[in-house]
Amino acid sequence: MPVLVLAGGVTLAGTAVALPDTGSVAVSNGTDAPVTFEADGTTFHGSLRNPDGAAVAAALLLPGSGTTDRNGNQPGWAADTLVRTADALAAHGIASLRFDKIGAGETGLGSYTVETIGEYGFTEQVDHAEAAVRLLAEHTGVSPEEILVLGHSEGALTALALADRGIGSGFALLAPLPMRYLDLLTAQLNAVVDSGQLGPDGEAVRADLPRAVESLRTTGAFPTDLHPILAQFGMNPANAKFLFESDQLDPVELAAELAADTPVLLTCSDKDLNINCAQVEPLRNALAHTDLQFEHFTTANHSLEELGPLQPGPADQVALLPTSFEFSAAIDSWAAARGR
Repeated sequence: MPVLVLAGGVTLAGTAVALPDTGSVAVSNGTDAPVTFEADGTTFHGSLRNPDGAAVAAALLLPGSGTTDRNGNQPGWAADTLVRTADALAAHGIASLRFDKIGAGETGLGSYTVETIGEYGFTEQVDHAEAAVRLLAEHTGVSPEEILVLGHSEGALTALALADRGIGSGFALLAPLPMRYLDLLTAQLNAVVDSGQLGPDGEAVRADLPRAVESLRTTGAFPTDLHPILAQFGMNPANAKFLFESDQLDPVELAAELAADTPVLLTCSDKDLNINCAQVEPLRNALAHTDLQFEHFTTANHSLEELGPLQPGPADQVALLPTSFEFSAAIDSWAAARGR
């Protein structure tokens, strides 16, 4: 079963836990320094990547959904997506900050508890990212308006939400959430049903999906009698606020509002099980007025790892694979134009 783009909170089927940093983290360019910042009563922990020599630009790196830590990893799922991106940026003199969001790594649940995690919404996630921008500006002297923002998967929606607040001078939308959140969840869950992986429960899950989406969009809550499998895929009370708020934003509309000639890197891949290139096409069209570098990969998985001739599946979501060759070339080209 593919790893779905689930609610960006820290819950699954109503259970929330604080989780440790995971994965094989290797620093190839520059050096990492531990940093902390305060937001909404929580101490956030992160890593500031300083390039060798003076930094010529600064970037905020934002992870995908769920309990994804500063490096792009989850328990039992190593990808190093963000730490590898930090390496690529540092090679061109670009400093970067990545941090453990609520529910991940050293930050843990922060000011939330298992009982109160349902109060965490997408607005808070964007607020926390904005606080990270301020920390990065303090350390590098680069103003929030000039900082680069790179978001992977759900992190791309957070990046566009920051742009809507006037933050950022350039954006990388890497394997991005390309449509309204509940529309993507619906497409992903229908694909799982089509695959037969839910067995006899599949059609009951499919039948309940429209009711779940309509209820959340109109009332801000899920029905109490949904099929339990939907709760396992994030459609549960603990995630309701996050999903309701994030679903209000349409990435295509936000992308269309970016200033003309804004540097944007947009990627998709034929071997991404979460988001396909056809789904990304409306986002690409909305970015036509920007300085767009669009990259259509053929062998990268959703975590931007190299699959080569292999087919995507559960194994590549657990094992740490090499960085996608196509992504390495794309981020190197984009960073070179922003750095030295």
